[in-house]
Amino acid sequence: MQTFRIDDSPLTSEYGIQIGRWERYPDADALPFGAMWCQVPANSSSTLDNHPEVELAVVVGGDATFTVDGRATEVAAGTAVLLRPGERHVITAHREPVRVLSLYWLPDAQGRSDD
Repeated sequence: MQTFRIDDSPLTSEYGIQIGRWERYPDADALPFGAMWCQVPANSSSTLDNHPEVELAVVVGGDATFTVDGRATEVAAGTAVLLRPGERHVITAHREPVRVLSLYWLPDAQGRSDD
């Protein structure tokens, strides 16, 4: 068994927030997806992002606003947000920091994301 804790992950500044990429953990490169911890400080937002990967963002702490292609949605801890390739998104934290587990992968050649 192996555990992955956000508090054990060295965080770096990327996308206007703090990121802890799982490739820094031993043997995490054997996973069939990429993963990273994301921490958005209170009263701040990530920078606008979009990418070719499918992303499953699971809010594990705090309440956030996900603005996706201009549409804002309030998201509480315990909620997962599925982002499709190319969707432009920003994560905003309000009065408290937000912690997110991001899992991502490239869709197959037919554009499916196995969902």
